[in-house]
Amino acid sequence: MNIERLYIKFLILIAWVMTSFSLHADSSWQDVERIVAIGDVHGDYDNFFEVLQGAGIVNRRGNWRAGDTHLVQLGDLPDRGPDTAKIIELMMKLERQARRRGGMVHVLIGNHEAMNILGDLRYVHPGEYEAFVNRNSPRLRDRYFELVLQNRMASQPDFEPGPEFRQQFDSEIPLGYVEHRIAWGPEGEYGSWVLEHNAIIRIGRTLFVHGGISPSVLGTGMEAINQGVRVELSLGEAGQRSGETGLATLEDGPLWYRGLALNDETLESPHVDAILAHYDVDRIVIGHTPGLGTIAPRFDAKVLVIDSGISDYYGGYLTSLTIEGNQLINIQNGEHLEIPTGDADVIPYFEAAARLAPDLRALQEYLYALKNPEQVEFLRQTEEPEQPVSGAPQ
Repeated sequence: MNIERLYIKFLILIAWVMTSFSLHADSSWQDVERIVAIGDVHGDYDNFFEVLQGAGIVNRRGNWRAGDTHLVQLGDLPDRGPDTAKIIELMMKLERQARRRGGMVHVLIGNHEAMNILGDLRYVHPGEYEAFVNRNSPRLRDRYFELVLQNRMASQPDFEPGPEFRQQFDSEIPLGYVEHRIAWGPEGEYGSWVLEHNAIIRIGRTLFVHGGISPSVLGTGMEAINQGVRVELSLGEAGQRSGETGLATLEDGPLWYRGLALNDETLESPHVDAILAHYDVDRIVIGHTPGLGTIAPRFDAKVLVIDSGISDYYGGYLTSLTIEGNQLINIQNGEHLEIPTGDADVIPYFEAAARLAPDLRALQEYLYALKNPEQVEFLRQTEEPEQPVSGAPQ
């Protein structure tokens, strides 16, 4: 067993110990009549609000109007768009309002929540820093600059800072940056709020997780997954600097795994059935992987990929999933599309979705492949395989 897997098992062990001594979020609910699930938001408040309204979750003032409905948001609220702060404030409010009316809001931990807590800021939109700017921001940045300068001079005694050093600092550290990092720290307003939530939950016969369950994670219980993710994130940037990888950052961990969304269905099908059996559910709902601009049922709707690309960054394809009993409904652009289950023909469903997104080439190509599987397979087999670049590793 390699070091990476040993580290994962170590985090899971710590998680179980913590479970014995600390409170943790519930992860399973039964007897819920109506569930609404929404995929990745990525900093786009206006589009997210429109989806919430279309699903009957909020009124025009942004207040909860869904009674005892359970709302599941699959994670990835931040990054790529400027409105993360507004979105989180809305979700905090809806959590309170839903509880008072007999409903619940479940905000799952996605890989972008983890990235913000751990200091991976590659996808932070400039507007997310700007949202934190106030009259004290210049002074706070100056103090941070002094700390950076002191650290640099301590590590490099011969270093003599010139004006260009400060100019580079200001270009890399915008106003609002320091406040953003404080808020997203494990004890900050946003980081601590994220750590109150789960990475995986079960409601009735449906399992919800941001990325998916990979073969390396299968067999791990929901409580251990949730506590393992929280333990790793609670270490913040200090833990990330150790270079170790755990459930929150592993490429095939529950926040990152894309096999359920992208792998060949024939090859992945036994693994999907094993997931359903282990967690005793009928279906898995995931986000994390946009592309078709609609909710995509896979494996005879045992897997529902609901990251349609709500944010304008991904095209602004507005969808939500409603589960009532055995009925699955995709609310897309105000239209209600029933999602076929079992071995029912999915082509009419995707044709209806394609009419709502006629400009989306990926969906059109996917529909063509469904209608012409023999021709697509023939073309795939006759294509000349791509040759690696000379001298590149193979």
